[in-house]
Amino acid sequence: MHLTALDVRDLRVVASAALEPDPGLNLITGANAAGKTSLLEAIHVLSTGRSFAATRPARLVRHGGGPLRVVGRIVDAHGRVHRLGVERERTGVARMRLDGANAGQVADLARLLPVIAVHPESHDLVGGGPDERRRLLDLGLFHVEHDFHSVWRRYRRALAQRNAVLRGAGGGEFKPWEQELAAAGEALDASRRHYVDRLAATVLPMKDELLKEEPGLELGYQRGWPEGVTLYEALVAERARQRDVVSTGVGPHRADLTIRLNGREARQQVSRGQQKLLVYLLRLGQARQLAHSDVGGCVLLLDDVGAELDEVRRGRVTDLASRVGAQVFLTALEPGAVPRPAGVSARVFHVEQGAVHEMV
Repeated sequence: MHLTALDVRDLRVVASAALEPDPGLNLITGANAAGKTSLLEAIHVLSTGRSFAATRPARLVRHGGGPLRVVGRIVDAHGRVHRLGVERERTGVARMRLDGANAGQVADLARLLPVIAVHPESHDLVGGGPDERRRLLDLGLFHVEHDFHSVWRRYRRALAQRNAVLRGAGGGEFKPWEQELAAAGEALDASRRHYVDRLAATVLPMKDELLKEEPGLELGYQRGWPEGVTLYEALVAERARQRDVVSTGVGPHRADLTIRLNGREARQQVSRGQQKLLVYLLRLGQARQLAHSDVGGCVLLLDDVGAELDEVRRGRVTDLASRVGAQVFLTALEPGAVPRPAGVSARVFHVEQGAVHEMV
């Protein structure tokens, strides 16, 4: 699976850009604020309808322009060609197209164009709270388990309904929603637990390629409610213990992926640069999993690879990224800032004031 053409209109500083990327490695160079990251955002918008940066949709639309429009052509794992498109107004209203017809939901695009992004704020995956780590697990499961998305949506709906009843806003009784929440939550938990085992089996053999100086990497899973009881029992016990509770405090929405080095939590002992290497390791492990799944690969977006990494570690990242079976887009100030692996096909694009051209 790879992207064969990308056309961008009115996204941040990019008024108009078109490129035909390499199925392997693509390096996007240019000065700060020239529009390098905007091209990566465009690919992310094409897959998910939104940027990987935490920003309101209106801010993606170029000042004085609009609507934002991103169109792409991909070849899937079976050699079939698909055309995807996303158009977004400054008001946030989005229209999605797939093979000439309206797409029912953004998940239809995401399934065809799996995207994994690593950017300067990605260190929060290791050093921040559990939300980002849960998203990592759920992104991976979305692409490898066909039923996962429906179970996840079922759980979120039951959680919202139980919270409404807790606040006295939803009417009705607790039992039906707690039964539904427990059934979906137990299924969600089982999927995540198995996924962590599979991710560890992929990531641990790769560890020394990026973090050979760090001993004893372990990945684990905390499910979000006490061991030894079912989720339904934990929900009932929570109400009995705390009568004024207004939101559900137990369940998979409280789960966490644990990352340990030498027996201690990684976030308690590693530098920002080491956090970034751990993020690369986890994300590249996911990319390798997708390459060996029915999906047939993914698109890796690596924004500002040089941030907080020396030349040796930048080289390790790009070398491993080129070998995980993904199509890679990475940004840098200039071509020499990122070591390119020998024997790997690559295209280099230069961005200047939002205009893009391929360098020969």
